[in-house]
Amino acid sequence: MEHFLDRSEVIDRWNRDHPFRLRINSGDTVTLEMHDASGGQVYPDMSAANFDKIDKMRIHSLTGPVEVAGAEPGDRLIIRILEYKHEGWAWTSIIPGMGLLPEDFPDPFLHTWKLEDSVTRSMPGLEIPLVPFCGVIGVQLAEHGEFRTRPPGINGGNMDVRHLSAGSTLHLPVATPGAGLCAGDCHAAQGDGEVSINGMEAPMTVRLKIDLVKSSPLVGPYLECPGPLDPPVIANNPHHIFVESDADIRTAAKRVVRRAIAYLSKRLGLSDEQAYVTCSVVLRLKISQLVNQPVTTVSGYLPEGIFIEAAPGILP
Repeated sequence: MEHFLDRSEVIDRWNRDHPFRLRINSGDTVTLEMHDASGGQVYPDMSAANFDKIDKMRIHSLTGPVEVAGAEPGDRLIIRILEYKHEGWAWTSIIPGMGLLPEDFPDPFLHTWKLEDSVTRSMPGLEIPLVPFCGVIGVQLAEHGEFRTRPPGINGGNMDVRHLSAGSTLHLPVATPGAGLCAGDCHAAQGDGEVSINGMEAPMTVRLKIDLVKSSPLVGPYLECPGPLDPPVIANNPHHIFVESDADIRTAAKRVVRRAIAYLSKRLGLSDEQAYVTCSVVLRLKISQLVNQPVTTVSGYLPEGIFIEAAPGILP
């Protein structure tokens, strides 16, 4: 059976006692209509000054909860992600005191992206492929009370795994009767690390097929991704890889991102703010090694395929 749940009512806290908005059966398909992460407070071409005034306590804005009939603790939801549809725009911000580099960016900044079907050309010199996904897909927590949605956990939630894209299948452990499935915080694109604080935050709909598996315990979220892991324009082209090592993993990551910002600014003439939000939506931060204690190596992969024009001889 097909179901639809609109975004006329949203939640911004996990709370197992929140009333269900929809009841579905195992094997049903549901389309969820979702606001952007701000709950509709942000609009296209909003100024940074007005963005700085939004109610940040309303983040994240989630559609749900959806009751899955018969779901009980110890069961498992298998969520097949069938399709996303964006609404033509997205935003990425810098919020003072947040993100990976708060000491470098003390002022608010907001960039609006115009989204085409599968790309955006809203940053000078770049054509960025879109791979939409829900930053938040989760079920209600076992604990009673209200909990902020920012920390991810055993229930899924704010995982920000960019491969929660169409074609992938997410497994979540059920912790409460009915499960209480919620989703939101959609991103049209995101780098690994989401370093400025956001991906391309966008209102969207997502279509999901939900199956319930009884008595199938799961210690945490599990994702099946059919691949490829990147669009061809990224996977089939070179990458610029910035490598840093440090005893503190965040220090190494900061140096990587600063080098990527400098490269983008030098090559394209972007402001540091533009380059930083670009890193947030395209740079892939990876842990290259953990074994050479106490030093960790972090690498940042910046895909050449996003640049509209080749620039031979441009070195970092």
